[in-house]
Amino acid sequence: MTQNIVPDNALNGQVALVTGAARGIGASAAKTLAARGAIVHVSDILDCGETVAAINEAGGEAYGHELDVRDREGCAALGKEMLEQHGRIDVLVCNAGVCPPGTVAGDWDQWSKVLDINVNGTQNTVAAVWDSMVEARYGRIVILSSMAYYRGGVIVGSEYSTSKAALVGLARHIARNGGEHNINCNAVAPGIIATDMTADFDKPDLDEIPLRRYGTAEDVAGPISFLCGPESAYMTGTVLNVTGGVVLAG
Repeated sequence: MTQNIVPDNALNGQVALVTGAARGIGASAAKTLAARGAIVHVSDILDCGETVAAINEAGGEAYGHELDVRDREGCAALGKEMLEQHGRIDVLVCNAGVCPPGTVAGDWDQWSKVLDINVNGTQNTVAAVWDSMVEARYGRIVILSSMAYYRGGVIVGSEYSTSKAALVGLARHIARNGGEHNINCNAVAPGIIATDMTADFDKPDLDEIPLRRYGTAEDVAGPISFLCGPESAYMTGTVLNVTGGVVLAG
C-alpha cells in the first residue's frame, strides 16, 4: 500500500481565520497554517500587527483584524469581508478566550464575562463562517478547549472549567451536524502552556507532568494544524489532549 505523503503546502490556497491570534497559541497556530500555504486572517481584541508582520515577512499572506468575539455582528461582518475578498473560508480556529484565576463560588461578573467570551464568542465566529462552509461543502473547524474540561480546574475559576467543557459539547454538536456537509470539527485541550496569559499563575511542579516540562504555544499549534489538514480528514468530534501527559496522572 502506497503511503500518502502530505507536502508542506498541504493547505496551499486555503483561507483560514484564527481568533485570539495576537499572541500565544493563536499567533503560533496562525504562523503554522501560513507556513503550510494557507492565507491567514487573524483577529484579536489586541493588536495583531506582530503576528501579521511575522507571517508576511516569512513569505506568507496574512491580514489582521480588531475583533471582540462577543460582537456577533462584528464576527458576521468579518466573515462577509473574507468571502468578498477570497470567495471562500476553509478553516476556522476558535482560539479567542480568557483564563482568569478564580474560585468555585466565583464572581458573577467574571462568570458572565468568561462564558460570554469563551462560549458565546466561539459560537459567534462559527456562525460567521457556517453558511459559506455548508455551501462549499467543505470546512475544518478547530475549537480550543482545555484539560480543565476533563479534570476540572484548581488555579482557574469554575467559570473557566465550565466554559471549556461547554466548548467540547459545542464541537461535538458541530461535528454531528457538519458531517453531511463535509465539515469536520474537533477540539484541542491544552494543559499547562507557558504563555503571556498564564505568566502570573502559580504553576504545578514539573514532577506532576509526565513529560517534565510546561507546554509551549508551538506544542499546541502542531495539533491544531494537523486537525486543519488532510491528514485528519476522517476525524471529527475528537478532543486532542495536549497536556504533556497530565491527563494520565489525574
